[in-house]
Amino acid sequence: MNTKAKRLTDAICRDLPRLDKRYFKPGDYPGLQFWVAPGGTKTWYYQYKVKDKKYQQSKRLGNYPTVGVVEATKRAKELASRIYNGEDPKQTEKADILKLQLGQAIRNYYEEELTTANQYRPSTIKGVKAIFKCWIFRNTYEKDILNRLVRAEDIQYKKLSSITPKMVKELHQICGSRSPYVANRLVEYLRLFWNSFIKEENNPFKLPKRNKFVEEEYVDFLDQSELQKVMKNAVQVDDRSGRLLASHYKKNELNPVSCMAIAFCLTTARRNTDEACSIKWDNYKKTGVKRLELKETKTSKKNKTVTFKLGDEAISVLDLISVDRLNNPDSAFYYPIDDIRNAYVFPSKDYGRNIGNGMKAKTPHLINPSKTWQRLLKMSGVERHLKFYATRHTHATQHYSENKDIKAGAKVLGVTEKTFLKYAKLVDNEEVVGTNKIKFFANEKPTLVEVPKITKAIE
Repeated sequence: MNTKAKRLTDAICRDLPRLDKRYFKPGDYPGLQFWVAPGGTKTWYYQYKVKDKKYQQSKRLGNYPTVGVVEATKRAKELASRIYNGEDPKQTEKADILKLQLGQAIRNYYEEELTTANQYRPSTIKGVKAIFKCWIFRNTYEKDILNRLVRAEDIQYKKLSSITPKMVKELHQICGSRSPYVANRLVEYLRLFWNSFIKEENNPFKLPKRNKFVEEEYVDFLDQSELQKVMKNAVQVDDRSGRLLASHYKKNELNPVSCMAIAFCLTTARRNTDEACSIKWDNYKKTGVKRLELKETKTSKKNKTVTFKLGDEAISVLDLISVDRLNNPDSAFYYPIDDIRNAYVFPSKDYGRNIGNGMKAKTPHLINPSKTWQRLLKMSGVERHLKFYATRHTHATQHYSENKDIKAGAKVLGVTEKTFLKYAKLVDNEEVVGTNKIKFFANEKPTLVEVPKITKAIE
């Protein structure tokens, strides 16, 4: 019986599935191993033994597919030769990596871990690259950023071993003079880069919390009266047909799709792009308790479907859209069955249109209803400026105000109870209520007697 294991090929490596536990397949050279993590990351390691160590050591050779079968075997052979000549790869690696310039190390980080490790969301990867592009690589046309960076040392060309906390603090301050939020993210992303990729002690990017900028949380929201006015202007129904009142939206120059997306966000507390505007009809489950099922959210665990139960008003919004689009070519929600936009609850009228420079809009769903949001606020008598994110704050605040249930409110938002507490602080008036119950006077409150005005005679 032939029990010889199959030789590893690129096809086999590519098709190996991820399981609940980390596992490996032996390579075609002694000590070479191909590991597959539960998150899907595939990495080559070389196992070896040195004289002064009791147990076997492990050396990472790179992630697949950046490092293929042939390259991994070649690296394992070279490493084995160096070990045979008395070299300790751990010590050599430490010395070599600290000789790298920061810019080159970050590029290696992009290629070998950030974009191939399968543990970072696309939005996270995009955010890291965008901040490093401006503030580390200085690849930007914004004169304001470039003028600020002139005052800081260009650390992209500094060796990792020569970067000091003082340099990092200086860069953080200069970045923070433009955007405190970006400055804090910059040093946090650099700290993560060092810990996960460089893996050496004395991380120079570890900035004490006291030296970071205080980020003010956005806490504005619509009160109940304002909420009702905005909803009334956003959702207008024709009593005769049961569909949206076309004349209302035409008269006030409102986009019906944006208006209903706003109403949906207010009634569900869902985030704009990922959890509201991009949802499909398949995400709306009508069997049993009506609910929204999303593959992932900003705070959910990777590859885990998240369920949000829907209230009556949110269901009414979705059902109204469903009625309006049904066999109604005049509806802003209606698209032919073979149009990709037909699958989305909030379709984009701009999809496929020219947007300049020979490019066409590629997103089939609504992206941002902020313009309509500002128009609705003005129509409703709300003069102050509110970000669109205030829809989420509004739902959370009104939910707590009516129920005083932090646990239930946290479930609605899909956050922890600790995070939800910030909304509770906005409407928590218990100390005032208690103060007003104290009887400061024995009987009735003293009445204020109007003192007659004394007019001076004109001599």
